[in-house]
Amino acid sequence: MISAFRRLFDTRRPRIAVRAKVNLIGSFGVLERTDGVVESVVGDEAYVEWTNGGRSVEKMRHLVQITS
Repeated sequence: MISAFRRLFDTRRPRIAVRAKVNLIGSFGVLERTDGVVESVVGDEAYVEWTNGGRSVEKMRHLVQITS
């Protein structure tokens, strides 16, 4: 939770690779979507496919890579 909160205020660009699993962090560090897969990265935006079949374009700073 704390690491997700820090990412909201971090000005550095996160390094998230294509095919990485990610979660979407919304306002005030609230988890909005989970288990997405990054399909492509263009500038500071990522095209993400979610487990429910949805797709969206998200700002990289709102994504947190899932590690393990």
